[in-house]
Amino acid sequence: MSGKPGVKSNVGSSKGKPSGTKAKQPATSGKAVVPRGTRSVARHGGNQEHGVIVPEGYTVRKIEPAKNYDVISFARAMNPDLGPRVKKLFDPEREAVLEAQETGIYVGWRCPEFKHDCQRVSSKSKCFCGHLLGEHAHYTGRSVMVPCKQSGCKCKAFAWIPSRPEEIGEFWFQRRRDFVPEEWRAKCRCKHTHEDHDPTGLRRCKHRGCGCGAFDSPFLCAACDRHWEDHETFFETADERQKNGLPVGADYLPFSEIPSLRNMVLTGEDDGDMTYMKMMEANQLQALPPSGSNPSADNNTPFPFGGGKTSGFKPVYD
Repeated sequence: MSGKPGVKSNVGSSKGKPSGTKAKQPATSGKAVVPRGTRSVARHGGNQEHGVIVPEGYTVRKIEPAKNYDVISFARAMNPDLGPRVKKLFDPEREAVLEAQETGIYVGWRCPEFKHDCQRVSSKSKCFCGHLLGEHAHYTGRSVMVPCKQSGCKCKAFAWIPSRPEEIGEFWFQRRRDFVPEEWRAKCRCKHTHEDHDPTGLRRCKHRGCGCGAFDSPFLCAACDRHWEDHETFFETADERQKNGLPVGADYLPFSEIPSLRNMVLTGEDDGDMTYMKMMEANQLQALPPSGSNPSADNNTPFPFGGGKTSGFKPVYD
């Protein structure tokens, strides 16, 4: 009997159950947990594997990163439509390559110390002033400042600006229901677009009440992870580029060092070199000797951009 009248004693029982019944144990997870009573063994005894003391009955499997990994195969596995997506992404640059082969004028956007263009520029590429390169004055391979010809525009020199969010690595915009590609504009930190800034000088913001004194890009180049202000637009001939160690001819194609991706840029399919060879035979691509800036590379080797820094295009697959 308990010390209180009218209350039965539950000595030897658990939560009102008979003493002969064991209390139900909580379910355990599937994780390998060191049993109670052996924790001291884990600290003071047991075997030592890979620098870790392990209790008896347990083993340690060392996790090592893969020595070789195939980025393209992984991308194919994650994206059944990889080819068409790569082609769509690089269509503007493919057009720039074909224009360069036809005219002999290479227009590229890059940091001055780089030995490779971050962006190949065509006549349909957009300038900071909001007009296309084709709407600017005539240019040659030795042009430095190409002014805009549009009425009322004060632009004195073409300066390439991203016209698609993909060009600055912001791929998620495409998945928004209300996203209109034609309305997208690169913005300054002041939240106003490049078209809201002066196209000359420090490129001050023209919005009334905005204290922005110069266009300051909050975005980074998708190829080198540096700001828009660090880049310049160059107009060059093939001879000049070769002297400076820049790719020309067939080497000017996106991913020229990785044939499978190069073929996707041309056709949207990894269908071998048939289209590439046809373009070579039709002289659409000049088979010029390598410029020395395009070493052989595989899927695991980033492209050397020069200037003491290494970088490369880092595609985002979603």
